[in-house]
Amino acid sequence: MTPELDAAALIATFIILGILGVSAFLWIRFIQRPSLRIAPNSEVSSWNISWVDFLLFIVVQIIIVTAVQLLGGYFLKDSFEAAGRQLTPTIAIAAVLMLQIPLLAVYYVAKQFFPAEFPGRLNTQSCSIGAALREAGPQFIMFLPIIWVVTFVWTQILGIVQSIGLINQFQPQELILLFQGGGNPLAMTILVIFAVVLAPLVEEIIFRGCIYRFLKSRLTLTTAQILSGAVFAVMHGNLMSFAPLVIVGVLLARVYEKAGNLLVPICFHAFFNGFSLVMLFIMSHSSVELPQ
Repeated sequence: MTPELDAAALIATFIILGILGVSAFLWIRFIQRPSLRIAPNSEVSSWNISWVDFLLFIVVQIIIVTAVQLLGGYFLKDSFEAAGRQLTPTIAIAAVLMLQIPLLAVYYVAKQFFPAEFPGRLNTQSCSIGAALREAGPQFIMFLPIIWVVTFVWTQILGIVQSIGLINQFQPQELILLFQGGGNPLAMTILVIFAVVLAPLVEEIIFRGCIYRFLKSRLTLTTAQILSGAVFAVMHGNLMSFAPLVIVGVLLARVYEKAGNLLVPICFHAFFNGFSLVMLFIMSHSSVELPQ
């Protein structure tokens, strides 16, 4: 082990202990003054459309994203082959854009040309970016240990299932390997910006602003939060992160309900992605083997 590796692990330990301490303080304050609870009359309006219209919206999203990715894959084929069929920062940037931009574009085109099918507003309360950051930050720190506990338990469950042969060994996540390996500083910076800004913006509009609000119009509040969280996790396409992302999705929906403004869960999501990248960067320089 080198001093640099030991220092990285030590920094990560101090960060985790600090978050646990702050989270404990916030939970004590929550118990004494439960200001984070959702009021009986939730703040987020439901999306009252038919199942047919909702499924049509989802199908169109899938078709457009698939078409864009196929077209993009055709033009990037030579670059992908030249990279030895390995994910590079440049290819990753293109992949993110080919997913996020079509999702956002379909939503805004549909909302513009079919206003009757998109009643209500995403936000029922006004909120500035600064206020959203101030509201989301403490909630993120408060709930982060819960996400850690779920991650640990889920990892143990998958390990048991794998040990008895019901599932195969997990393939390394390409994005984790990419951030571990580094690359062009400009491309890596753009990827970080996409992860912290673009992805939270688009995913919150689609998963909380659309899918959750629709499910809320058909199901109980808790059921809608769990089911939308499950859809959110499935769409990330990784078994290792499934259960933690379900919890993240539920928390994002609850944060949205309390705030009545989508900026707050967007900021919460940005904190989550940003913190994950920071810890990944620190631990990639440590002697501790990272889970793939």
